[in-house]
Amino acid sequence: MLLLHDAGATALSMLPLARALPAGCAAVAFELDGRGELADAPPVRCFDDAVKRLLPAFRSWGDRPAVVVGHGVGALLAHALVAALPHGQGHHIRDVVLAGSRSPATTARLASHPRAPFLTRTREELAAELRRDGGCPAELFDYPHLLDYAVTMLGRDLHLLDTYREPAAPPPGGGTDYHVWSGRGDGSLSPAELERWRLSTPSPPKPRDFAGGHGFLCQERPPAAALHELVADRLAEGAGVPPRPQRGAA
Repeated sequence: MLLLHDAGATALSMLPLARALPAGCAAVAFELDGRGELADAPPVRCFDDAVKRLLPAFRSWGDRPAVVVGHGVGALLAHALVAALPHGQGHHIRDVVLAGSRSPATTARLASHPRAPFLTRTREELAAELRRDGGCPAELFDYPHLLDYAVTMLGRDLHLLDTYREPAAPPPGGGTDYHVWSGRGDGSLSPAELERWRLSTPSPPKPRDFAGGHGFLCQERPPAAALHELVADRLAEGAGVPPRPQRGAA
C-alpha cells in the first residue's frame, strides 16, 4: 500500500492505516519535503514541483501490485502520481483510494496561483483553522513554537492546492479501480463533486462515506477496516480466491 498524507500532516499520520493491513502487505508512506526525515530539504514551490519530487520514489514501487491511498492534498497527489506513471507500470496499481478531497476540476478552478504561501491565508487564519477543525493534540496550542511549526507545514501544503493544475486523466481500460471516500461531516462528496471525479478518472469511482469530518481517514476505525478488507480481497484475488461481496457505507 502506497500512502500519501494530508495537508499539515506527516507520514506518521498514516500509521493507523498501515497497522490495520493484513499479513502479506507492506506499507510505504511518502513524505513531503520540509518535515520528518526530510526536515532539512527545501519545501516544494508548487503542486507540480511536489509531483516531480515524489515521482521517482513512487515509481520505484511500481513494479509490484499496489493499492494507492491519498488523503486531502495527498489524494490529489496520488491521482497525479498514478497519472504520471509510464503505461508499463500503471497496470500494477489495483486500486486508488481518494479520500477527503474536492475533485481535480474544482480544485483547479479555485486555485489562485499566489507567488508564495501565506498570501491566500494568513498564519492567524491557519492557526484558527487548526483549532476549529480539531485532530491536533491539545498540547499543541500550549507551545507557541510547536504551533508555529504546525502552521508553517499547513500553510505550505495548502499552497499546493492554491497552485494546483489538473493532470490529464489516465486512459481508460487500465484495470485500476478508483474509490472516492469522504467523511459525512466534511461535505466534500456531493453528487456534483462525485460526477466531477468521474470525469477525471479512467473508470467510474466507487463512492463511500464514513462517520467523521475531514480527518475521518486516520481518526476513525471503519476506514482502516475498509482498507484492510480491500487489501485482503486483492491478496485473495492474487491467490485465486473469489472476492467477497462489497459492503455498504460504514
